[in-house]
Amino acid sequence: MQWCDYYEKINDWAVSTAVNKIASLEDMGEPDEIVDALTIIGYEDKKGATRLLNRALQQGIKFSGENLVEIADLCTEESFKKALYQSADTLTGQNLEDIYGCIDDELIIELVKQYKIPVPADIADALEEELCAGDTPIPWSRFYDAFYDWKPEYARERLQAVTGFGNDDEVMEVTQELFGDDEYEASRFISRALDEGVRFRDENLAELTRLCNEDTVKKAVYLSKPLLTEESLEELYGNVSDDMIIQVAKERSLKLPEELREELDEDGEEAGQQDLEYRVQCAIDAADEALDCLVQAQNALNSGSTASFLDMMTKGFFTSFMKYSALSETDESMRQAQSALNNLNRELRGLQKNKSVQLNYSHLASAIAMGVDDGLLKALTHLQINKAQKRLQKVMTQMVNIRNELRKME
Repeated sequence: MQWCDYYEKINDWAVSTAVNKIASLEDMGEPDEIVDALTIIGYEDKKGATRLLNRALQQGIKFSGENLVEIADLCTEESFKKALYQSADTLTGQNLEDIYGCIDDELIIELVKQYKIPVPADIADALEEELCAGDTPIPWSRFYDAFYDWKPEYARERLQAVTGFGNDDEVMEVTQELFGDDEYEASRFISRALDEGVRFRDENLAELTRLCNEDTVKKAVYLSKPLLTEESLEELYGNVSDDMIIQVAKERSLKLPEELREELDEDGEEAGQQDLEYRVQCAIDAADEALDCLVQAQNALNSGSTASFLDMMTKGFFTSFMKYSALSETDESMRQAQSALNNLNRELRGLQKNKSVQLNYSHLASAIAMGVDDGLLKALTHLQINKAQKRLQKVMTQMVNIRNELRKME
């Protein structure tokens, strides 16, 4: 039987007759006509429709995507796959779109890979994980819309190929989902986002402190400074170093978090107290040193006074030399004492004490002419020594009072 006769009479036959006539067919018609015949037979006899499809495939018939959609449920899966593969080299992206949803995704994937069929966008999106290599560039919007549907491993791979970034909320969501337990990878991703211009706000910055390493958090905070507010600093307090918050607040002219202000006030009081204690101790040490020098000067001056008295009572070079030596030692001791008093006066000024101690001492040894036997000159020298002793005693009394006052401040 010729196909034209078969096709013309099939509507008049019973389905069983149409099936029985398949074996007598000598040729096959156009794919659309074969699909019509398969439709008539397949609704009542799937096996019969499968026989007709196999006969058409033996004759080399290839079907369009629309044809395949119509016959997908009319015959066995095995025969339908044969028809699909036999027609695969003629299929287009549109044909794939026609049959998509009528056959298993695995079959679509296999056809695309084997026959290099262009994939329509909607199928590519739906089957991206199976069809698209991980390093294929992908825009951020597409990645963000789809990554929840992918396996985490594939999503992380695709993230490396993303072009551009979304806002900080989207970036943070992706980071939490893909790198929530991986500080190293989270830090790498956030650093890359920062380099691409993403800036973070308030709670997102605070969340970064949980996800990323310290260096990445610092980078995020400093690059996001223009967006930070006093509320941002409140969010960050306790999550980043106080020094970082203080620096940002200073540069942005923002008020510090209340708790940090209170903490700094307490630290300032403690530091001030420690500084005061240190300054008091330095002043006491300077006073002790000055007193030691004054005692040495007093001893030397007493020796000079004794030598001066002997020089007045006797004549000769020896007593005059003794007086000169004693007064030279006195002059040196007085110089050291004045230097120690200068140190003390500096410490007192640092403590805002309106006190100072001066010796107002004139060198005695320089006023002596060695070997001159002049009774009046000797008497005047002895008088100067006595005056110096009185001034020195007054200074030492003043020094003792100052030291006692300083010790009360310890």
